[in-house]
Amino acid sequence: MYQKIYIFPTPEISSMESKEKYVKSLTKIGMSIPESRVYLALLDLKESKTGILSEKANVASSKIYNVLNNLIEKGFVGYKLQNNQKIFFAFSPKIIEDILEKKQGEEKSELLSMVEELKQRSSENSSYSGYKYYEGMTAIRALWLELTEDLEKFKEGEEVLVYAGIKDAYKLMLGLYEEFHKIRVKYKIKYKIIYPMEENDLPKKRGKQLAQIRFMELENEAEWAIVGNKLIIQYITQKIPRGFLIEDKIFVQTFKQVYNQLWKVAKK
Repeated sequence: MYQKIYIFPTPEISSMESKEKYVKSLTKIGMSIPESRVYLALLDLKESKTGILSEKANVASSKIYNVLNNLIEKGFVGYKLQNNQKIFFAFSPKIIEDILEKKQGEEKSELLSMVEELKQRSSENSSYSGYKYYEGMTAIRALWLELTEDLEKFKEGEEVLVYAGIKDAYKLMLGLYEEFHKIRVKYKIKYKIIYPMEENDLPKKRGKQLAQIRFMELENEAEWAIVGNKLIIQYITQKIPRGFLIEDKIFVQTFKQVYNQLWKVAKK
């Protein structure tokens, strides 16, 4: 029998009643009830240590680490280290849209309605982290989905800069990158990329997407990019893909200078 999913019509998730309605909806995308409560609590808290988070989410302190580890594995939560302590944060609800892409019907529509409300909540309570750590392929997808939201905030003349790696460093990401480039082109944002010398196919495609392309002898597995005021460093070639998003003016300025020097010596 079809079970109706009720979505609370406001982005506020402070009351127990509204929280539980969101919790029921989040279980439809693979979260357990404790995981749903922790994810919603992190959207409210921006970022948190386990003590406060346990109390906010109404999850026992003895279970909070297991719940968080499950959310990290599923690609909904990340963490940073501060004074040797883990500080946890929720990834953008946009990752839920990505999961819902293959769903159909009324259930999908109602879940997407929830996502829009959570995105509004997430935007109002954006994280104040100087950096974020992403672990696992789903988390790397979350990283790039979050970056697409930044493109509409670009100032005139700003460019996206990418230093690629060997083919294995990006071939599994091409589908997601296509989504990123569609939005980038929509906002008429230019793009520079340094590819490995042996790359033959992608340059032709990227050349039609407001892109400038150059080549170098690349043996690195890690790639890095500058998107707005953020520096991204990632690799997906190992058993556990990892990425960092660093929002720091000095880091970004330094890596821009490095990129410009590399661009000058790269081959057209």
